[in-house]
Amino acid sequence: MSGEGLRVVAFGGGTGLPVLLGGLRDRTEDLVAVVTVADDGGSSGRLRQELGVAPPGDVRNCLVALASRRQLAEVFNYRFSAGDLSNHTVGNIIIAALADMTGGFAGGVEQAARFLRARGRVYPAATESLTLEVRFADGTVARGESAVRKHNKPIRGVRVIPEEAPAPEPVVEAIRRADVVVLSPGSLFTSTIPALLGGGVREAIGEFPGPVVYAANIMTQPGETTGFAVSDHLRAIREHAGVAVTDVLVHAGELPEAALERYAAEGAYPVVVDPDEVRVLGVRVHEAELASREALESGSVRHDPDRLAEEVLRVALVRR
Repeated sequence: MSGEGLRVVAFGGGTGLPVLLGGLRDRTEDLVAVVTVADDGGSSGRLRQELGVAPPGDVRNCLVALASRRQLAEVFNYRFSAGDLSNHTVGNIIIAALADMTGGFAGGVEQAARFLRARGRVYPAATESLTLEVRFADGTVARGESAVRKHNKPIRGVRVIPEEAPAPEPVVEAIRRADVVVLSPGSLFTSTIPALLGGGVREAIGEFPGPVVYAANIMTQPGETTGFAVSDHLRAIREHAGVAVTDVLVHAGELPEAALERYAAEGAYPVVVDPDEVRVLGVRVHEAELASREALESGSVRHDPDRLAEEVLRVALVRR
């Protein structure tokens, strides 16, 4: 399905947003990705701490997904394995250097996109680095994405610091011009919701007349979304990001027993699809086979880029 002429704005981070972008990049000519900048672990965390730059890792993954220059994209993804540069990726260092040269992280990302000839525009969720703060069900609080991921317990609240950090103006303008806004699959509280917390985003989406589509996760995440149904994801997005989803895409189809057993051993289970509860929230449910068959054959459960993109565009065209 072609989305020629459709203007798409996609929010997220981690591994989920690049999957979505990989499917959309050749199907629409006006694509904007808005990426969380709350990461403080790994290579991104080290660059953030040592250079004061916004964490580039999630942004790099999105740029690589959109890159037309595939050989250069492979260089961007190269990870050092020894010495002082151990665990750093080339792309993270290049983006940090470009940010320093251009005087700002958004400018560095823009230059990197030009190098890679990205088929779309990529923006950080805010004009400065954000620190994630999470309140757990037992009342304890963790600050920093890497610290949050170490806790295997239910989350009850999430915010970013500073709360007033604005989204880049092109992000707000892109929402106003969009035909569809998409929330990618991924870590609900550490990727999807933080990507929506840049100042001005909530208001812009609130005034947006078109479809706001959430690509629901296929599996739960231990602690973070243990026991969550689709409706629980939607309530969390509304409560913590102030965003009302209009349409949700859910996977319909069997998952191999071997894959389910592998995930169950880690405390992850299929997200329960509860269409009646979803409709009570005023959200339309769209069921389709969204899991990657190739990934399933290797025992992993993740979205298929092409199938996911097709469903997003189908909803956008129907609602246009």
